Amino acid sequence: MFGNNNKRSISSEQLDELLTPIIERIDKLETASKQQVRLIATLEQQLKDVQQNINDNDDTGAHSKRTPIAKDSTVEVGETIQIPVGHETKLSSDKKTWYLPAPSSDGVFSEGSPSEQVGKSIYQLQTEDGINGQFVMLDTPDAIATAMISVSQFVKPVCRIEGNTHRLPRQIETIEEGIAQKDGNVWRVVRKAKVAFL
Repeated sequence: MFGNNNKRSISSEQLDELLTPIIERIDKLETASKQQVRLIATLEQQLKDVQQNINDNDDTGAHSKRTPIAKDSTVEVGETIQIPVGHETKLSSDKKTWYLPAPSSDGVFSEGSPSEQVGKSIYQLQTEDGINGQFVMLDTPDAIATAMISVSQFVKPVCRIEGNTHRLPRQIETIEEGIAQKDGNVWRVVRKAKVAFL
């Protein structure tokens, strides 16, 4: 009668509440990016030093001379170069996997285990930096049975569901990984996973 009023509106407080975790995540990513830039600069300098030392040794004909390239490492020309890398210049991060039980109603995983716990583990989370993680719903018979005890309590807080939730699925397929962020001692869901009950 007065037109279509289906537009959703939110208050500035609600908008701030939605944006706060995103802004915090951006800050953490910017910090990590700056650390990587410093790491790359350090490694580039070490590489230049190694190349210069190799060139210097080629010019002098000293092919077995040990030459310092960094304050605590040496290289022997003609051998494989191994530069010790300290904790602050760690290049590859270890991917860690956590198995998570049911989340809280507001999408928080408050506990986890490095190994799957039959009858308890429903989700698997992987993280490379210990701050940001991607999670999927496990597709094991035990995980499916545990999740189906209460779909609204165990699945819906962290997943968008496609398919029939009123019958036991033969399989659960994760269509899109969810994203969680470490918040103190818990993992808080930033984006829900998308799963299909088949």
